[in-house]
Amino acid sequence: MRTLRDDTRLLAFALCLAGVLAAAGAPPAGAQAPLALQADARERGWIGATLRAAPGTVVTVAEDGAPLATVTAAAVTRLPRVARWRCDRRAREFVATAADGATAAAAVRTPSCRDRFAIDGPRRARPGRRVALRVRDRWRLGDLRATVCVLPPGGPPRCRERGPGTVRPRLERPGEWRLRVRTPWQRATRSVRVARPGGRQRLLVTGDSMIQPLDDYLATALRDDGVRVTSDPRISTGISKPSLLDWAAHARRQAARVRPDVTVVFLGANDGFPFGAGVPCCGAPWVAEYARRAAAMMRTYARGGRGRVLWLALPAPRGSFFRQTFPAVNAALRRAAADAPAAARLVRLDRYFTPGWRYRDAMTIGGRSVRVRQRDGVHLSSAGAAAAARIVVRTLHRERIVR
Repeated sequence: MRTLRDDTRLLAFALCLAGVLAAAGAPPAGAQAPLALQADARERGWIGATLRAAPGTVVTVAEDGAPLATVTAAAVTRLPRVARWRCDRRAREFVATAADGATAAAAVRTPSCRDRFAIDGPRRARPGRRVALRVRDRWRLGDLRATVCVLPPGGPPRCRERGPGTVRPRLERPGEWRLRVRTPWQRATRSVRVARPGGRQRLLVTGDSMIQPLDDYLATALRDDGVRVTSDPRISTGISKPSLLDWAAHARRQAARVRPDVTVVFLGANDGFPFGAGVPCCGAPWVAEYARRAAAMMRTYARGGRGRVLWLALPAPRGSFFRQTFPAVNAALRRAAADAPAAARLVRLDRYFTPGWRYRDAMTIGGRSVRVRQRDGVHLSSAGAAAAARIVVRTLHRERIVR
């Protein structure tokens, strides 16, 4: 029969065994807590690190061998901004090294740069006003530059490299203006609709007899777009025959009277006259002089950026001396439009009606053959003028001049 003395001996043995087992699992005296490192991307724009080490341990945190921070650790040490987010590398690895050579590693993946920039500003404005458009870095770091472009309706773009900040472009003419920010990782766009009260635009349609009846079709097609069309055809005139009409002076009068937002010009079928005694048609000097005069007219109609010009190229004629003058006029117009890109665009009706510079009376439109030239082999027929008007209207919409 077990006695009280026996129970006391058993309890003493059990306590002794527990002490031995506990001693066997305890770290040796003076041993340090293991080094540990964690990384996170909780704060926008920054990578943070959490370091665990024995208090007083000197630890260096590095990336790719480059030291980022050296600290004397507490039991838990927080490094809130050990490194910035980067656009060129999202997967990041860090190594913590203690003075005694112990190391610990941590990895983190940061967000993409595809939405890093934002553009703030108004959606509507009046012509001629400056607007404030703010390019904002959502990461709030400001260490990245971008290509910032102001895209007027019809172009051309005006671009420069810059960092975050405010852009104040003057929106000279009606249409849809855009501010575009581009980096290797992102393209962001902000649109501003520029219109007068009531939303109406002024369109001038002018030229020689080639503009008829295209002007009527344009007036009809653009009526619902809030465009007021002013037609001013001048039959049998040309840039190279100022004795009948001085087109340079006439363009100045038209621009002052109509103040057009857009000018559509179809002119040149009656040209081919010499520029003075020494510049006959249709060699290189004649083309250069015609281009100079046409470019000056384009700038006149553009009114210092307040207007835009669509100048229509001549389709190939059937024959006669037009086969010599029309290519020279078109060559001059191509040069003029290239010299004045902020003012004008050359609409290539020649490619549409006469591809490869091959004349044709008829072409397929809407699945059926349609006669597009008049019997003189020069002017557009009514159906041809309607097709040309559709090309002009599509160009106005594509260039964001007309909604």
